[in-house]
Amino acid sequence: MKHFILILIAALFFASCNSGNDAKSQTETVSADTIKVEEKVAYTASDEDLRIFDEIMKFAALQNLKEKNTSEIEIEIAKQFINTPYVGHTLETADDEHLVVNLHELDCSTFMENVVTLSLCIKSGDTTFNDYCKKLRKFRYRNGVIDKYPSRLHYSTDWLLDNQKKGLIKIVSNDFGNADFNSTVGFMSSHPENYKQLSNPEFVKEIAKYEELIGREKLKYITKDQIDNLASNIKDGDIIGFSTTVNGLDISHVVIAAFLDNRLHFYHASSLEKKVVLSDKPMSEYLANKKKSDGILVARILE
Repeated sequence: MKHFILILIAALFFASCNSGNDAKSQTETVSADTIKVEEKVAYTASDEDLRIFDEIMKFAALQNLKEKNTSEIEIEIAKQFINTPYVGHTLETADDEHLVVNLHELDCSTFMENVVTLSLCIKSGDTTFNDYCKKLRKFRYRNGVIDKYPSRLHYSTDWLLDNQKKGLIKIVSNDFGNADFNSTVGFMSSHPENYKQLSNPEFVKEIAKYEELIGREKLKYITKDQIDNLASNIKDGDIIGFSTTVNGLDISHVVIAAFLDNRLHFYHASSLEKKVVLSDKPMSEYLANKKKSDGILVARILE
């Protein structure tokens, strides 16, 4: 009898030890597989920028914008920036390249970039400030990676091409454009004195390398005399770049498309009006007297 009891106690002890080891092993496996540490994106921003971001996200929640399509969200977000001051070169704040957030001062590129980024955050439900920073970084930098000054997508065609490659947008003017676009660029490498960071000759070489790659791209654009005829292919919220005849440059201005009374208008950060506005003229009329603008490229967010 004593022998049986000893065997029973030993068996129970062994089972208990195995059970404990199994539980520990299972807990460790679950922990390793399911616990993920979210990447915290480094940035610079003011309290005002954080306030504006919070207000936009509160507005989006109250208006239930997530349930709208992305183009509708873009128009609503563009409206939130009306009268925001136009300020150029807001990304050139330091010698070291890092993510700069500025929602209270905008130029044409940062206006477009923020409308697109915030709209995608709202549509996807990724509405924390860190979510926004991750998406902004992905749009602004080559392959979404910050690696010194040349990694930023400085030329608009480079921005469009890289973000199309990342699957974020599509350059839709390639489907209906009526003329070949001259994608040759070279202004930055040939005028390094205009850019503080290009005092580094290695950066100039790297920029020149990217310029050469951009120039190889075959794109279609819409000549300004055909904008009204081809406007039916454009949608609210489309990203539009005004092509320029200035030697070495590609795009002189970027805007967000908006139709009013069946005519193509646009939201933009205007250097002339010194703020974000909705154009009072249709795009074709606006560009008619712009001698250095000869047409438009059009891109669309991919949902």
